[in-house]
Amino acid sequence: KCSPRQLRHLDFISQYSTDIRHVQGSQNIVADALSRIEIDSITKSPILNFKEFARAQKDDSDIQKFLHNDASSLQLELKPCQTSNCNLLCDTSTGVPRPFVPTSFRKLIFDHLHNLAHPGIAASTKLISARYVWPGMKYQIKQWVRCCESCQRSKIQRHTKTPLGTFSLPDPRFTHIHIDIVGPLPPSEGQIYLLTIIDRFSRWPEAIPIPDMRAKTICRAIFDTWISRFGGPSVVTSDQGSQLRSSMFVEFTRMLGTQKIKTTPYHPISNGIVERFHRHLKSAIKAHENEKWSELIPIILLGIRTAVKEDLQSSCSELVYGTTLRLPCDMIDVSDIPPCDIEFITDLRHRMQQLNPVATSAHCTDRFYIHPSLKSSSHIFLRVDRVQPPLRQPYTGPH
Repeated sequence: KCSPRQLRHLDFISQYSTDIRHVQGSQNIVADALSRIEIDSITKSPILNFKEFARAQKDDSDIQKFLHNDASSLQLELKPCQTSNCNLLCDTSTGVPRPFVPTSFRKLIFDHLHNLAHPGIAASTKLISARYVWPGMKYQIKQWVRCCESCQRSKIQRHTKTPLGTFSLPDPRFTHIHIDIVGPLPPSEGQIYLLTIIDRFSRWPEAIPIPDMRAKTICRAIFDTWISRFGGPSVVTSDQGSQLRSSMFVEFTRMLGTQKIKTTPYHPISNGIVERFHRHLKSAIKAHENEKWSELIPIILLGIRTAVKEDLQSSCSELVYGTTLRLPCDMIDVSDIPPCDIEFITDLRHRMQQLNPVATSAHCTDRFYIHPSLKSSSHIFLRVDRVQPPLRQPYTGPH
């Protein structure tokens, strides 16, 4: 007998046509109850035979060169082996006898010590060089650590990050705007949401309190507050909210001759300029500690519009009006503009035409990373995106 919860699930599933297929556990990215944990085979490292080690020392050409080289810094002497009845050729220059490893035993020595805990390059070099010695050991240990498959599968490496696509900066002002909706907020004078608009060129912001998120309300607010002042934009960027994808809003943008750009779902960074404005706006509202947030919007916008942008080295009001806005605390009028001066108007118009778009400081920073050996690598490791149990390797491969 099914429980009420199971009956609800069965009733919901029966509304759809189902196609049940088996997905192999190793390829099942979405974790479920049928996912299996792969069992790796257990391998043991070969045992180090010191008698063969001593025999290989006598036949190794590198050791013979060092024995006949008086200029070498190594002090090679025969020392008895504690675990075997043989003598090993060791370096005593550091005060601690270090066996000179012949060529055929170097990889075996590395595997024995490195496979204990799979340390990094520096730790492996110190661990091995404190006990053994051979020419060029630092370079070889470095290469072997980098080529260790277990380390590459198990350790979180710096991932390859491709550069983000950026919007081309607009030339004139008010041609490319970003819009979004904040809310629902606590009711204030009948308003629950905030329609936010920001110009990509000048960073001029607008925040319009609205009572609901209907497409009709949004279109009316955009027309009354933005288009009536700055004209119709050429491009509008927004998220994929239902009200911004409605037939009314699409017809509204078509009437204005505006291109509509939709961002990736659940990816607010693609509309980052307005999301950053939201963070500033919300923090300013919280700082005032006033429940009637709709009354605070004008004074907050005044502060944001007069604040100097670090990347622009000017305020957005200067990019729009050509001069700074006078604030209530300004005691001295610094403007020296003669009334009806034709030369001033001509000069101002010339200077405004010379304004160039400036990329934000975040866009000037290279945040992407591509490993230098990626192009020349014959094999790669793939990161596992599905949820895994503890102590599972985060990579598969090599592929």
